[in-house]
Amino acid sequence: MEKHEKVYRHEIKYFIHKRQAAELRFFLKSNTTLDSNGDETGSYWIRSLYFDTLDNRDYYEKMMGHNIRKKIRLRIYEQNTPTVKLEIKNKYNNYTLKESATISKEVALALIQGESNKLLRYKNSTCNKVFALMHSNLYRPIVTVDYEREAFLYNIQNIRLTIDKNIRASCDYDVFFGDEQCMIPVINEGIYVLEIKYDHVLPPFLQKVLSTFQIQRSQVSKYCLGRNILGK
Repeated sequence: MEKHEKVYRHEIKYFIHKRQAAELRFFLKSNTTLDSNGDETGSYWIRSLYFDTLDNRDYYEKMMGHNIRKKIRLRIYEQNTPTVKLEIKNKYNNYTLKESATISKEVALALIQGESNKLLRYKNSTCNKVFALMHSNLYRPIVTVDYEREAFLYNIQNIRLTIDKNIRASCDYDVFFGDEQCMIPVINEGIYVLEIKYDHVLPPFLQKVLSTFQIQRSQVSKYCLGRNILGK
């Protein structure tokens, strides 16, 4: 039986300049732990392929600020991978819930081609839910997004801080497992995205550090950034 996970968390996001990111990185390296999934700097690469309905329901619900919404995506951390993460990222008011399952590359490719029935081979609630959504709402692949991520952990209160840079997008679905040449930047060079995920409250020391950077909180979505820049 496939393992899956459900985690309710707070998530806040900021646009942050490259210089501010460098200052924040210096602080985080002294006060947090690097993500063990990354290299010696805590960095790793991510690529996601997002799906949406024929009437772009998930995109418009995000753009209109609906309190309850979702995104369905495939995610990989290297191009030559035999397995793929299938995820539903749910938003419930101030909380996020990520439902996740691991599927084979073969099933992921079938899903991209519209063969969602292949998900039924997994005894997994996330796969069953994605199948039901895709079957009833006619989801199809719409945009691929990739970026480089630096991740830092504050284990005492289960806080995760990430700095995402070089965010790019493509409407060519074949790029998901392959060539990067058709990926284009979605935001100005030198602008990064800071994300903070936590269970309950941010500790005062971290709130104080963030306030010194005078950065503005944002509802930024890499999915929507990709669609907007590509005109999809």
